[in-house]
Amino acid sequence: MQKQCIDDNCYNITKQLSKKLEFLSHVERYIEDAHKCGDEAAEQTWKLIRTDEQKHADMLRTLIITEIKNNRF
Repeated sequence: MQKQCIDDNCYNITKQLSKKLEFLSHVERYIEDAHKCGDEAAEQTWKLIRTDEQKHADMLRTLIITEIKNNRF
């Protein structure tokens, strides 16, 4: 049997980091659209979500670094 290149845990971490970064690459457009419509509540909501998602991306990035340092990646 062939050994896995990446275990489920590392796959999950990288997959979710990828999703967070993809969202972050689009969120500025959502904020701009809400601003153009004059929807301050939506604009503030998107900004708050952006902040939260950036924190989560940072957490996952740190976790990947830890996994690499511990030879588990």
